[in-house]
Amino acid sequence: MNYTHLTIEERCCLREYYLKGYSYRKIAELIGRNVSTVSRELKRNRTHMYDIPTYYPYTAQKKYLLRRSYCHRGMFQDPAKLDYIKEKLLQTWSPERIANTPCELAMPSVRTIYRWIYEKYIDVNLKVLRRKGESRGKKETRGKFNLGKTIRK
Repeated sequence: MNYTHLTIEERCCLREYYLKGYSYRKIAELIGRNVSTVSRELKRNRTHMYDIPTYYPYTAQKKYLLRRSYCHRGMFQDPAKLDYIKEKLLQTWSPERIANTPCELAMPSVRTIYRWIYEKYIDVNLKVLRRKGESRGKKETRGKFNLGKTIRK
């Protein structure tokens, strides 16, 4: 996912254009964002004062920061979960097997386990993984011929 969140400056511009009565498409064009981003921002952070919908950028920023604080909350509050994952990795279990094995702990997803390993939240050597920490990217094959034996052979 490659996206950036709206900044306070963009929110201020959005308010000005919104008060001038511009359409969502025109606002999106002026601030360089997608129409759905503008629509979602206004829908999500609009306030009703005296039954009149208005948009305040600083209130929207506060709401955004509050919602952002709830992301990944409690992710590391249970060290037993991290110890369990580390123990199973050292027993050469794959992250797929760990995530899908039923146990009394609520296990995170496979992608989360891999992210925790690569970001060093779980301190294990990458050699315990099946691909030994190697990337799955394709190797460069342009300019190489793999047709039979070489001249030397």
